[in-house]
Amino acid sequence: MTAAATSPAAVPTTVSPRHALLEGLIATATAMAAEELRALTTGIVAALLDGTAQADGALQARLRAGNLLRERQFAFLHLASAALERELRGAIAQLRPAPVASPLDLALVPYEAMDQQVTLDSVARPFDSEHADALAALGARLAVMLDRPVLRARQNPFRPEVFIGALQQAWVACQGDETAVPLLLPLLRPGRCYDFGAILAALNLALERAGVALPGRPKAAAHDASAGRRQQEAVLADGLQRLFARAPAPAEAAAGGADAGPLLAWLAAQPRGAGGTRLHGLKAQAPAGTVSHTHATTIDLLDAVFDTVAADGDIAADIRDLIQLAQLPVLKAALRDQGFFFEADHPARRLLDLLSRMGWERAQVPAAGPHDPLLAAMRHSVATVTADGAADGGANETAFAQAVTALEASLRADEAATEAALAAPVAAALRQERQAAAAQAARAAVAQRLAEAEGAGNAAVAAFLRTRWTDVLTVAHTLEERKPGAVRNAMQAMDELLWSVAPKAAADERRRLIARLPALLAVLNRWLDVIRWQDAERLRFFAELAECHAALVRAPLDLAPARQVALAVEATRLAAERRQATAVAAPPVAAPLADPAVQAVDALVRGAWLEFAGTAGSAPRRVKLAWISPLRTLYIFSNGAREEAFSLAHDVLARHLREGSATVLAAEPLVTRALGRAIGALAGNDADGGVRAA
Repeated sequence: MTAAATSPAAVPTTVSPRHALLEGLIATATAMAAEELRALTTGIVAALLDGTAQADGALQARLRAGNLLRERQFAFLHLASAALERELRGAIAQLRPAPVASPLDLALVPYEAMDQQVTLDSVARPFDSEHADALAALGARLAVMLDRPVLRARQNPFRPEVFIGALQQAWVACQGDETAVPLLLPLLRPGRCYDFGAILAALNLALERAGVALPGRPKAAAHDASAGRRQQEAVLADGLQRLFARAPAPAEAAAGGADAGPLLAWLAAQPRGAGGTRLHGLKAQAPAGTVSHTHATTIDLLDAVFDTVAADGDIAADIRDLIQLAQLPVLKAALRDQGFFFEADHPARRLLDLLSRMGWERAQVPAAGPHDPLLAAMRHSVATVTADGAADGGANETAFAQAVTALEASLRADEAATEAALAAPVAAALRQERQAAAAQAARAAVAQRLAEAEGAGNAAVAAFLRTRWTDVLTVAHTLEERKPGAVRNAMQAMDELLWSVAPKAAADERRRLIARLPALLAVLNRWLDVIRWQDAERLRFFAELAECHAALVRAPLDLAPARQVALAVEATRLAAERRQATAVAAPPVAAPLADPAVQAVDALVRGAWLEFAGTAGSAPRRVKLAWISPLRTLYIFSNGAREEAFSLAHDVLARHLREGSATVLAAEPLVTRALGRAIGALAGNDADGGVRAA
């Protein structure tokens, strides 16, 4: 039992949707962490008390800490839950706009705090690497929700470091012994900490359901494919229901109703041939009275499914033969549970869909040999259901579920191996995407300052910010992970530069300008050295800047109060006119038209196959989508054999689809496709109330 984190008794009567969503994310994260906290605490106690893994010098300290944690377990659970909620709220509060501080202010950080931060970073790093994609997607969604151009990794309030820091706080409060403080963090590692994969997946899902789409992805596009599938499933279910309901009641009663027991018993008594039992002719062979209309329809539908497999030349021949061996186990599963026809995730149906899809992919890779691990996994899955059927007269749902689980695990292992093989191009793509996101954030920050700042009227400074300082901010964003505070420093320098060229009506302002100029110029020059801007244009800019500053310093002495007010009003009017002129000059942003090509790219998932037209008379090329970047700006394709074929940007891929030089190969599940074809044929044959002959 874990103690819930305390929360204020008074709840605001009205909250904004954004605030409510953030509260929901905090509740989700704390609840999921609380569910794991007891098991995590037990694991920490066991690690502390494990004498075999300890050096002699630390043995007594660890034993004392482990025994104390075991005694104070419930207090630790309460402290950890409360600390996590407090840390999450604090991390989210840091995302709010802060009051403008004095530019270029520096503060000394205590050595103990720096050491603690370095330790937390090193402990959290393996978790950050393991869940990099989920963290990037969550950060992108949070940035969209908070109307920010970008949210850096260290600003993500749900990063593993926050959870680990809360655990350390609870540990220190629970132990009360200085010698025990450094004992916890070295114990935390993947496998002995929170399940960050599940937590991040739940947070991403909550944001997606709330309509927070990834940048550049229309909200509706993410749901188009699923909506189409739901509509298709509804049409299929309606056709199946009408097909199963066509039998006259007297005929059904004469056949023993829908009880499948006699038919299943007869099937269990049949000898199993080397090639597996075939469904063709099964109705004619069954004893009289054992096959009702429902049973006959079930047999006919499955017969059509397996006929579709046999006739599908796109599925590898060895996999087509392998699937045929599962006819009898699948029939028995469908006779026991008609959910096979109505539920896409029914274990037996899921197994057929997986086998057919993997067989199709196997046919696309000429290098796939008989020792392919996925081929062994497919053979094992079929052996699992056929062996279970031989043991109890028919494979049960558990056997199919086990086969599906094992097959999906093999697919995940293959995906992991593919991702490892593509580590170099993936790393390059991530760097490219981060660079593009940094440049976009830099341009947005400069544009915002130029639209608001009083000093933006200086043409030389405005041009400098749009060009060189945009490059500086881009570099600062890329350095932020390794050097926290780089972006803040560059932004403060930009604000200070704009302030320095704004009118200075009072003597105090001019004195402050003189005092702050050396630090400003030093920071500007350091950043310009970073981007290696060393040509004569740099000298010209600083010469113009010096003239501007000199003119401001040489301004007349203090003006009369009335004159100062008039100048302030005039400056405000000019700033408003400048903002209005900028808005008028900018072309109106029209709502983007629905582009089927863009929507098709947005709907792509890993594992999808595309066909690209050949060039210079060459044959078309089929490739597999092996990786999608977190912001969905880059796509890496492979040849299906864990080798990179090429990579494309989002807009380039959309252009290929729009021009017809690329096509997304249909991935409709085999069972759904076969049932859709069979319903029409069986309904026509059954129009007079009869059942199709064997």
